[in-house]
Amino acid sequence: MRGTVVALVLISMALAACAERAARSERQASAPAPAETKATPVAPPAGSPLAKVQKGMRMGQVAEILGQPTDQNQYITGKAFIPFYYGGDVTRLEWHYKGLGRVVFTGGGAFGQGGGEVEWVEYDPQESGYRR
Repeated sequence: MRGTVVALVLISMALAACAERAARSERQASAPAPAETKATPVAPPAGSPLAKVQKGMRMGQVAEILGQPTDQNQYITGKAFIPFYYGGDVTRLEWHYKGLGRVVFTGGGAFGQGGGEVEWVEYDPQESGYRR
């Protein structure tokens, strides 16, 4: 008798868990997709000095075109947390230019290899010139 009660309790718990899982997946299917949080970088207009900066340029080349930045910011990417990842995209470096926008460089790998090339350019005439 005792074994039958235990079996019934276990079966009812399993059925309740299955029902909850089905309800959860139904709620997720009907929920709207989350909005994209990161803004897409805006391409600079043709007359802007930022338009001369191209992906793959080195820091020295960008400094010749735009001069030294007003401020800069360095941060790690999510690839820094991948075990045994030895690629060159572990950090990023942003150069901020007041009234122009930002130039984002690859910062190199975990051991300092590579990096220093333009990854993308963000045109922003409202740029304060200082990291946020």
